[in-house]
Amino acid sequence: MKAKLFSIYTLLILFFFVITPFQTFAEAPPELTAKAYILIDMETGQVLAEKDADVQRSPASTTKIMTALVALENADLDDEMIASENAINSVPYDYVRAGIKIGEILTLRDLLNLMLITSANEASNIIAENVSGDGTMEGFTRMMNQKAAELGLTGTHFTNSSGLEEEGHYTTARDLAIMARAAMQNETFREIVGSREFSLPDTNMRKSSEWKIGHLTYTNELLTSRSKYYSKVTGVKTGYTEKAGLCLVASAVNPDGLELISVVLGTESKTLQFEESQKLLEYGFRNFSKRELVKKGEFVGRYEVADAVDGKKLDVITNGSLSYIVPLNDEEFKNTVKKVPIINEPFAAPIEQGQVVGKIEYYYNNNLIGSIDLIANESIEKTTIAILRDKYREIISDERFILGVKLTGAAIVTIIILGFIIRIIRKRNSRRKRYSYYSSRKNHYRF
Repeated sequence: MKAKLFSIYTLLILFFFVITPFQTFAEAPPELTAKAYILIDMETGQVLAEKDADVQRSPASTTKIMTALVALENADLDDEMIASENAINSVPYDYVRAGIKIGEILTLRDLLNLMLITSANEASNIIAENVSGDGTMEGFTRMMNQKAAELGLTGTHFTNSSGLEEEGHYTTARDLAIMARAAMQNETFREIVGSREFSLPDTNMRKSSEWKIGHLTYTNELLTSRSKYYSKVTGVKTGYTEKAGLCLVASAVNPDGLELISVVLGTESKTLQFEESQKLLEYGFRNFSKRELVKKGEFVGRYEVADAVDGKKLDVITNGSLSYIVPLNDEEFKNTVKKVPIINEPFAAPIEQGQVVGKIEYYYNNNLIGSIDLIANESIEKTTIAILRDKYREIISDERFILGVKLTGAAIVTIIILGFIIRIIRKRNSRRKRYSYYSSRKNHYRF
């Protein structure tokens, strides 16, 4: 009996799974210990996940992303830069240094390697003094804040070029992502932040071999990570102070060419710094992909056209393509991506091939992400009868024609009135003549 019940129960379960379509559910963003984070698409800047992304926080050495961006836009890589006493000695003892000596000369490229790969703080100070117009670090921070304004960073303000903890020095996860996206468009920056090793040349104060190995060590350990969801980590920058916690701006690309930027701020250990960045990146690659929402020349529909020769119908096609980062989950895709066709009906001939006859608007999470024009696939001619009819309507509705009709009518009315007046005058004259004739006859008989 028990065996029979078990068999029936098993069959019911199997039946349920057979008749119920398999459905996957959208994955929620990972639970991270980081105080704030954000994940965006490198190409478009589209936000895929975020937490407290607009809360102002200390950026620590992620500040150096902006330092590099401003330097690359205002100096040449081969420019030689001298280390001042202020640039060297203004770095606190417990901050990372590369051991650059006062008066030592390095190129901008060498300083960028030290600043971005090993996070050397005096390197950023040397860059700031040599790139600023007035030779001061304060002058350079003004350039940094100006660039922040150009990028639309509303939660950011810099007071130094290295990331020292100072009052008024802050940014947000969102602003750091925008910063990194702008910097990664520079090939030199991209090359440097994706590197784990580099060499330094002879300088005016030492041989190349005299640089300490510890000063040439990379800090972004995520560069060595492996994942089935991405093929390569492409950057970007670590950061740490006691106030900021451990921070990482990271980027990676998958085999399909999708590149994402993650920003993780305020983790409590180096392990979490890299693990949570990897989790965030993998979440993005696992749940999103770049999908072509519409192709150029795609058939949209067939529509009636008034006055068309032989009753020909209008085939409408798209005049462009649109791609966007969307959820891989089909159900979530249907719920978040909407298209709204706007057709300029009713249609009437003639219609030229390629003529715009409407558009389709595309929305993601109720936000407009793009629109594509709709065009006529073929020309449609107008019937002869319709041409004559419309010409007649055009003539009789023309203001000059209407004015001519009015003037003609007025002239006719005037002529009629004048003719009537003339007849009246003639009748009066005729009566006077008759009266005069009879009066003269009467006088003649009396005489």
